[in-house]
Amino acid sequence: MVDLIQAAVLAVVQGITAWIPVSSKTQVILAGNWLFGISFKDALAFALMLHLGDFAAAVYRYRDEYLNAVKSAAANPYSLLDFSSRDYPDKEHSFLFVSIAATAVLALPLYFLSKNFLAGLQGEWLLAAAGLLLITMSVIMWASREGPSPAEAETLERTEGLTLKSSIITGLAQGLAVLPGISRSGITQAALLSQGFKPDEAVRLSFLMAAPMILAAFAAFAVVEGFSGISIEAAALGIIISAAVSLGTMDVITRAAERIPAHYFSAAVGILALVPLAIVLSLGLSG
Repeated sequence: MVDLIQAAVLAVVQGITAWIPVSSKTQVILAGNWLFGISFKDALAFALMLHLGDFAAAVYRYRDEYLNAVKSAAANPYSLLDFSSRDYPDKEHSFLFVSIAATAVLALPLYFLSKNFLAGLQGEWLLAAAGLLLITMSVIMWASREGPSPAEAETLERTEGLTLKSSIITGLAQGLAVLPGISRSGITQAALLSQGFKPDEAVRLSFLMAAPMILAAFAAFAVVEGFSGISIEAAALGIIISAAVSLGTMDVITRAAERIPAHYFSAAVGILALVPLAIVLSLGLSG
């Protein structure tokens, strides 16, 4: 059982780590065990419950985008596969729906495979590989810093970057986040940055994709495992604090992505993506 003080502390951990390239579930579980002696099962259940705070934060922050995407789909469902528009919001709607569909295609079978056949798989290695790729890319970008002007780069990205291919690739990357140890934010930002998206757009699109994935993960866990043993008071307090901290974290990361040069931002994301593996290896060595 998680008490109110424990719920508040773990909610802060969740609200921060949900939006950076480390696995938030892993951090909440470790914090719960190290600080309060909470069992793995109870900490995992509470970590999944706290995802509702992340969900609420994402829906609040991008409420207009989600609403307009639903209206666009209702008005013309066929437009969701049309990436030829020069109007950026239309392409963003298409990106959102196609990426979600690609996520579902991979995540559902991978979830059941990971429970039954891949239980010992450590996704930290895959996330670390993506991190090393980003670090390599950042070195290449730093070595060849000549390129299009910021205005030209923004125009190119906004009109050509959002394609059916980039939507599928990013959606499949998000699907990998069902594996233990893989950060959803980390793997999607890595996928977007590796396709040439600017940091601010990579962060925005990664955050925009979050709400449907979070809701699906919560529903799947509720059906398969359940949330018994969590008090309503602890859940409510944790969700509220997680939502508030998530909004602040999203704002800080978004501002940083707008101001930090692409090669530095890619390197930072890449280095953070190595943290989960470093934690796993250190725990293995210490144990």
